[in-house]
Amino acid sequence: MDSAFDAYSIYEMLEHYDVSAIIDLNPRRSKQFVYNEMTINVDGVPICPIGRKMLDWGVEKKRYRRKWRCPAAVGKWECPTPCSNSTYGRTFYTSTKDNPRLFPRVKRGSKEWKQRYSLRTGVERCIKRQKVDYHLEDSRGRSSRHWNIRSYCIGMCQHADAWMKEAEKVNYSGLHPLIKSLLSL
Repeated sequence: MDSAFDAYSIYEMLEHYDVSAIIDLNPRRSKQFVYNEMTINVDGVPICPIGRKMLDWGVEKKRYRRKWRCPAAVGKWECPTPCSNSTYGRTFYTSTKDNPRLFPRVKRGSKEWKQRYSLRTGVERCIKRQKVDYHLEDSRGRSSRHWNIRSYCIGMCQHADAWMKEAEKVNYSGLHPLIKSLLSL
């Protein structure tokens, strides 16, 4: 879903049904978020006190939480004012149970997130094709039977379009001769 669905109640419902939420945070609601006195950016990454993103250090499977480490302690940056005296550096934990909106199961910006998010655009293109190209909403039918028949017909047309696109890739070699003759008209 896109950022228009960025509401805490939607995340709670998805968690209740054991569904991974792939929803962008809505930047209009706020640019940064605060969680346990730590600033969180729009991607759900904690920001250290000097303004740098903390590094993702994996997931603790037993406790169902994600671990973040200070970038200075890992050696990525020099820190003028270290926030921890420990040689390991400051660590911060985030959990989906605490706040499913800020910390979904799948980390925002990760490879898995991008793969799942790209599927959403395919669904949106499909719905656009039904509504705009095939004029689904222009119908004047009132009964559910009429809408079902129209939807099934549009689905068959979309399926036929997909077949034709695949056939174009191989120069129509797998098509029936009758269909080939109709294409040449």
